[in-house]
Amino acid sequence: FSHITGGGLAANLARVIPDHLHARLDRTTWAPAPVFDLVGRTGDVAREELEKTLNMGVGMIAAVPAEAVEPALATLADRGVDAWVAGEVVA
Repeated sequence: FSHITGGGLAANLARVIPDHLHARLDRTTWAPAPVFDLVGRTGDVAREELEKTLNMGVGMIAAVPAEAVEPALATLADRGVDAWVAGEVVA
């Protein structure tokens, strides 16, 4: 698991993935809440800074083996947790 804190998705994922691998995120798999657009516009904050500082609403990422994806999603859904596949770990 990676608790997404300051530094954003990239910096936090790098802490839990072995050095010889990397995460390939698909940013089209989730839509940040409208509040992030509001903060960006009213505060003149660049999107990359919003991602780095506010994480665009992603609070936790679980890196699981491919065969565990569906059971993990089902378990989280059973517990009322919104979850989706945000990318993959590749060599």
